[in-house]
Amino acid sequence: MKDNVIVVTIIGAFSNVALAVVKVLFGLVGNSAALIADGVHSVSDLVTDAVVLFGVKIARKPPDDNHTYGHGRYETISAFLVGLILVSAGGVIGWHGLRQAIGILDGAVVAPPQLFTLAIAAVSVVVKEILFQLTRTAGRAQNSPVVVANAWHHRSDALSSVATLIGISGAIFLGERWVILDPITAVLVSVLVVVVGLKTAIHALREMTDHALSENECAEVLSIVDAVSGVTDPHNLKTRRLGPTVAVEIHVRVDGEMTVNEAHARASEVERRIRDRFGADTTVITHVEPTFTDAAARR
Repeated sequence: MKDNVIVVTIIGAFSNVALAVVKVLFGLVGNSAALIADGVHSVSDLVTDAVVLFGVKIARKPPDDNHTYGHGRYETISAFLVGLILVSAGGVIGWHGLRQAIGILDGAVVAPPQLFTLAIAAVSVVVKEILFQLTRTAGRAQNSPVVVANAWHHRSDALSSVATLIGISGAIFLGERWVILDPITAVLVSVLVVVVGLKTAIHALREMTDHALSENECAEVLSIVDAVSGVTDPHNLKTRRLGPTVAVEIHVRVDGEMTVNEAHARASEVERRIRDRFGADTTVITHVEPTFTDAAARR
């Protein structure tokens, strides 16, 4: 299953090479700023594919003396880089489109895009949506934040191609007065790309600063512990994400009259159930505290 992540990312990389070359080349020949902008977006997709492959490869390394919790945070760092790349790519796209739009408003004469640019944009929409579905499925199956982020990068490219398709259509079919729709579409695409990039980067930053699991997930952990026979009062819950894995620390109480073996068995059952829910690689630390009856306490 882990190899699926690598496979879909490599497929995405080759697809992005082809799309970037085709969109930029035909955008230049076909006089479409929006298609060129879309091609730049595909180039940024190619860069993020490389970042994803690096992050996933490093994150798979087992724990060592310097990384006792494993290397999962390398995926988080990679996701953060993906976000920054998206923001940068969006800025480049927006600046180029804005300059051309201002030029048209100032009286610059710009020929409308060629008809064949529509076909290129349509093919891009289909290809990128397929890549989004494949990559998101693989990322969710492995609980990989960087792969899921890369999937949304594919989706943002698909949406930008939709916008490009609309903008080119307007510039071609609505007459010379509406040629400005092409660069305006490029600007709108840039906003979309920047928003996706910011969301990706902020999510990664939250994880890098040890933000806890969601309120619902924390409640689920407490519910799992409560369901273990002989274990009561789960408290001092601490959680965080480590890339594709989760770390959980929790205190529980057991009967103070239990033997060490019995208490250990209860703690092990708590850990097993949490791993069943959050994955076999989940780090779970269970601190056991005694609870005494009044009679036992008096002794």
